[in-house]
Amino acid sequence: MNVMTTRFGAVEIDDDRIIEMPDSMIGFAERRFILLSPDNNGRFFWFQSVDNPALAFIVTDPTSFVPDYDVTLTPDEYDRLKLDPESAEVILLAVTTIFHEARNITINLQGPIVVNPVKMMAKQIVLENGKYGIRHPLFTSPPPAPSQKKEEARPAVSLRKITTICSNL
Repeated sequence: MNVMTTRFGAVEIDDDRIIEMPDSMIGFAERRFILLSPDNNGRFFWFQSVDNPALAFIVTDPTSFVPDYDVTLTPDEYDRLKLDPESAEVILLAVTTIFHEARNITINLQGPIVVNPVKMMAKQIVLENGKYGIRHPLFTSPPPAPSQKKEEARPAVSLRKITTICSNL
């Protein structure tokens, strides 16, 4: 299928690369996205709306910058993402923001996008443990300290690389 984008023009995408977001991104109505790699599998990607050429977010794998980044999903989030708790494998995306200069890049660690790469379903979740912020400096500060708060036991998720569902430009 052809996807029109403001930044890259028409992009040919296989239908099986479309990521469904039934709950959409917080503050937006669009529900279908694709991941684009302008530099052939670098560290930053475009999370491009299929239905709105002007809507795209720059995203990255937060674990590349915050190695101990930890996301625990609720049972409802497992259901919404159609994840099997026995073999839950997800891709985490964090939206990045650039404030005036490249050295001022931040990532939203409090509101990651969790992708089920098998079902191509995604959900932006809000981590309410107070451990992460929405404007975590990407290059200038150490990762947040691990939380001492005990969480209820939930099935663990394992991470898959973004590039497994990404389309190169």
